[in-house]
Amino acid sequence: MTDPAPTDGWIAGASQSLATLGFTLLNSDRPGAPGGSQLLVALRDRPTLEHFDPELITCWVAAEGRGRPLTVDRVTPAGERLVQWGHIHVKDRLGVENRFLSFGGSLRIADVTSGFRVVQHLSPGPVVRWGGHSQGLDPLAGEIGAFFGRLIVPVDFTPGGEAMIAAAPAAHLYAAFLVDRAEVAHGAEVMRSGGDDRDPLTAWLRAESSRIRGHDPDAWAAGERLLRELDLAG
Repeated sequence: MTDPAPTDGWIAGASQSLATLGFTLLNSDRPGAPGGSQLLVALRDRPTLEHFDPELITCWVAAEGRGRPLTVDRVTPAGERLVQWGHIHVKDRLGVENRFLSFGGSLRIADVTSGFRVVQHLSPGPVVRWGGHSQGLDPLAGEIGAFFGRLIVPVDFTPGGEAMIAAAPAAHLYAAFLVDRAEVAHGAEVMRSGGDDRDPLTAWLRAESSRIRGHDPDAWAAGERLLRELDLAG
């Protein structure tokens, strides 16, 4: 998919991208692209029967240092708020869903007309498909899912771990993922010496690690520190 037209603003751009769709991903695995990684969802008062017709979105927010589920539908107040890492579920009127994984970021809600609402989730990390009714599984989703699985350990067993993760900006959590995959999943030697660039996942991890280190070294350092504090460092 292409980015929304930058001169139109996010609402006009989202409306254009969702003209015949119920949801779409933009720059799914390219968070450094203009516009960033986005999940766009249309909430309409009547199903179009042309594509998947979402009725509600569920995701996670932080409340008093803990993760809490949030449901967004056509009567949720419009505006912007921060959402947390984890699953995002987009469900239709029959309860059928499509699932995504995200490192968190902003969630914007706006009404284009009385019967057409657009929702934009914008993240500093990838927003990837995690299966469902209308889509498959992104190759990167396995890596992100494995990392989120590791985060559950300090959430459940480390005192203050859940609050620490909830307080971490999404950019820091994404940097922690890149550090973790380098040190745990693929090994620091693969990332430093090159490995096999014919492997798309290895090449992607190297490129994103280099980008964050170069453009946001503070986030990279914060990601390393977060893993140490959670006792997840390799």
